[in-house]
Amino acid sequence: MTIEFCAINKPEDWIEMVAEQFGTSVTNDGFTVPPSVGNGFFKQYYPLPWLTLTYISFMSYEPMTMVRRSVENSKWIPVMFYINEHKHEQIIGTSTKTVGVDTLDGIFMPSSNIPTEWTFAPKRQYENITLTFNKDWIEQMDTACETYIGRLFQSDKSFYLFETITPAMQQVSYSIKAIAKSNAPFSPLHLHGKAIELLTIFLEKLEKRSEVKSLSNLNLNDVEAVFRVRRQILQSLNNVPSIPELAREVAMSSSKLQKCFKQVIGKAIAEYALSEKMEWAKRLLSTRLYSVSEVGYKIGYANLSHFTEAFRKYHRINPKQYLDSL
Repeated sequence: MTIEFCAINKPEDWIEMVAEQFGTSVTNDGFTVPPSVGNGFFKQYYPLPWLTLTYISFMSYEPMTMVRRSVENSKWIPVMFYINEHKHEQIIGTSTKTVGVDTLDGIFMPSSNIPTEWTFAPKRQYENITLTFNKDWIEQMDTACETYIGRLFQSDKSFYLFETITPAMQQVSYSIKAIAKSNAPFSPLHLHGKAIELLTIFLEKLEKRSEVKSLSNLNLNDVEAVFRVRRQILQSLNNVPSIPELAREVAMSSSKLQKCFKQVIGKAIAEYALSEKMEWAKRLLSTRLYSVSEVGYKIGYANLSHFTEAFRKYHRINPKQYLDSL
């Protein structure tokens, strides 16, 4: 089964579009998945004229694909939170990645002109929270030009941003799930507050990208190139290629690659590679199968003191102390 949709003039149109393809209709701003297809529901809430909260929880009996088609110049910007524990595949062009609540790409925010699709395995429950806001709201803020997201919108350039779901976001997401599944008298009011809280936390996290002074006009090929580079980094963490080498692999200049990577992933290439290397070291130590020196050498450090210093700076604890604490 394939469900197709695109950015729309108003969020109410989206749920109507999806419900029709499920073979049902919208009642009270939502619909139940027909029993012939699976189970679960899609529901939308409208806290403010410029903000929509969408919560979906469904299971399909057959494999399902959802396709987001590209359109130009939509004012509505979705922020998707992949809150399901069962991971699923997201496809951008020829690049495929696995997403879920505990992946580095637990959140994505795209402009309307970059298409994507998702594939869902059968007989698994999936959940998603999406906040959709009208970018005019951001642009009308007095301080819009001083924020990262304000500059992003004012640039009129295409974008495709990824972020990690933080513990604070998870806590708000759990509250949204619990409230949405209840029939309490004031549940819509609670959901309105939680939607604004979740959006605020996300925007504050996004603001950490404000050090990116110039924004690249991303296209689908740029996004695919970033994912190819990331995959190459992950496959060679003990000897990460240099930025010029990575740039040659994707036929980009080093400066453009660094801009695109930071814009999509949210971290500079060197910062991202180091964070992944330190997370790998932590996982290796957690197995208790390796000594500190063995882990250091395994992840590419010839000098043990350099490994200890990097680990302590990233995890705020010495690797030996971490190993002893297990």
